[in-house]
Amino acid sequence: MDGEASVKVPNGKLVKVKVKISENRLEEVNIRGDFFIEPAEALHDLEENIENISVDTNREDLLDYINNVEAELIGFSSEDIVKAVREAIEDGDSE
Repeated sequence: MDGEASVKVPNGKLVKVKVKISENRLEEVNIRGDFFIEPAEALHDLEENIENISVDTNREDLLDYINNVEAELIGFSSEDIVKAVREAIEDGDSE
């Protein structure tokens, strides 16, 4: 099943997350939006770090997976990604 969510960041940026859920795990994660990340390839690393985790992973552990990537998030935060991923999981569960 698939889920997606968008989070509007207070300074006006947008974080969009699409997930593919299979066997209670995040099989694929796609993070997009009008934000910046340095280095640019770190976006792929962020996606890879949270792929294959359980949909039941708690907020703190999900935040740790995201924060383990060496990247500068510009216009958004790791908390914004967590919120969007959790909402995308809920969207997928509601199918």
